[in-house]
Amino acid sequence: MNARLAFLLLFLAGCGTSPETRFFELEPVPGGRPPGTVPAAPLTVNAVHLPPVLDRLEIVQRGTQGSVVINGTDRWAAPLDQMARRVLARDLAVRLGSGRVIEPDAPRPGGPVLGLVVVMQEFGADASGDVVLEGEWTVLAGSLGEPALREHERVVVASRGRNQAVGMSEALGLLADRIVARLASHPAPGRQRGAT
Repeated sequence: MNARLAFLLLFLAGCGTSPETRFFELEPVPGGRPPGTVPAAPLTVNAVHLPPVLDRLEIVQRGTQGSVVINGTDRWAAPLDQMARRVLARDLAVRLGSGRVIEPDAPRPGGPVLGLVVVMQEFGADASGDVVLEGEWTVLAGSLGEPALREHERVVVASRGRNQAVGMSEALGLLADRIVARLASHPAPGRQRGAT
C-alpha cells in the first residue's frame, strides 16, 4: 500500500509541473558599409507601432485560416514594440555610420533631426514559420515633423529551421537596408554627400 501511495504522489507531483518558460529578444544584425550619400541631419526612430495582437509578451505566430497561435512558454524578454524600436535604431546606426542615428530616448542635439515612424501590419512568423514584416515607414522632417518620405515595405525571411526571434531580427535588418538605400537615393532635406 505504501508503494502505491508513493507512486501516486510522485505521479501527481509530475502532473503539477509546467514546461519551463523561455525568453527571447531581438538583436541587431550586421549591415554593409555606410552609403556615400546620407542625410546631413541625424535620424531618430520615434516609434514602431505593432498590430494589437502582437502587443503582448507571449510570442505570436499566425496559423492557418485566420487563426493565431499564442505560445504560453516562449515569451519576449521585453515589450516587442520597444525591442523593435531599439534594434531598428542600432541596425540603422551600423548602416548609416557613426553619429548618424540618435538612440531611442537619448537627448536630441540642437539643430534639425529627421524622425522615423514605422507602422507594421505584420511582424512575425506565418503558419510555415517564415517571418513576414509588412508595413509603412515615414521620415519626418522640419520643426513640424512633416512627412518627407514614405514607403511601404514587405520583407519575408525564410525560417531555415531557426527560431522566430532570429528571423524577426533579420527582417528588421533588411528593413534597415531598404530605409538606408531609399534615404541615400532621395533628395531629403539637409542631404549630405560623401559621408564616410
